Amino acid sequence: MQTTVEKSFSHVGTGVHLGRPARITVKPAERGHGIVFKRTDVEHERSLIPANYKYLTQGELCTSLANSYGIRVLTVEHLLAAFSGVGVTNALIEIDNEEVPILDGSSDGFVKSIISAGIKEQDRSLVICKVTKPIKVEEAGAWVKFEPANELILSITIDYPDTLIGKQSLSLSMSNGAFIREISNCRTFCLKADIKRMLLRGMALGGNLDNAVVVDQFTIVNPGGLRRDDEFVRHKMLDALGDLTLSGYPIFGHFTSFRGGHKLNSKLISELLSSNHCHEICNLTDSEEYKLLGYKYKSGGLRYKATG
Repeated sequence: MQTTVEKSFSHVGTGVHLGRPARITVKPAERGHGIVFKRTDVEHERSLIPANYKYLTQGELCTSLANSYGIRVLTVEHLLAAFSGVGVTNALIEIDNEEVPILDGSSDGFVKSIISAGIKEQDRSLVICKVTKPIKVEEAGAWVKFEPANELILSITIDYPDTLIGKQSLSLSMSNGAFIREISNCRTFCLKADIKRMLLRGMALGGNLDNAVVVDQFTIVNPGGLRRDDEFVRHKMLDALGDLTLSGYPIFGHFTSFRGGHKLNSKLISELLSSNHCHEICNLTDSEEYKLLGYKYKSGGLRYKATG
């Protein structure tokens, strides 16, 4: 079944890249609506930006969308990952500036707000995308690919030589609440050596130790250290899930990334859905429902609740 939030909720914060204050309000939406952003600081007729790969704009440090009027919204990946991770398919997100607040650099705050607001099932079947043939995109030694699978599996490898991060690999099934248990509170990160370069490009203007893990070669700068030993690769999983949400469907397939990022993730989604030979759009069956990301939090007629 499709779902939406039971009641509205808001977050106020700062965009990590533009450094500007922003407020988002997430509201219930009707069935078939999808996830849509609405810029409240522009004229109504120019304000809507669907969270769909067709509206992607070029970017490497974050995932950004823009409509045909050039109205954009930046750094959407953590919020979109939260929606996918708890199984929300329809919502209207009002935002009064260009960039989604970064909060603590993870999806944790968004997830907790969604669960607290409640998730409402809607009387319309859920359509999913099944990967039917392998598809791969690559650039400069990095690559991402999809292969057929009967659920969503994420396998990520990152490689930051001569740093504390080093080479990390992790593979997880995203079925039945795995997102909340395994990756939703894992934070974005950067190398201290890269901060000056980002600032010169007009990026990371709102970054600080409260919303990002900073690595100074072999040292964690943040006083509190890491939340998990492999928080870095887990955050890359979070980012990937947010990017895959732009397909507009829950995806059943095995996603593998080797040193990939937002740019390659977005390109893979575009090529997957542009090729009739590599995917199938179909209704979710009852026997497949337990394989959805948020199933644990909507089974047995129980109310949604946080587990820790």
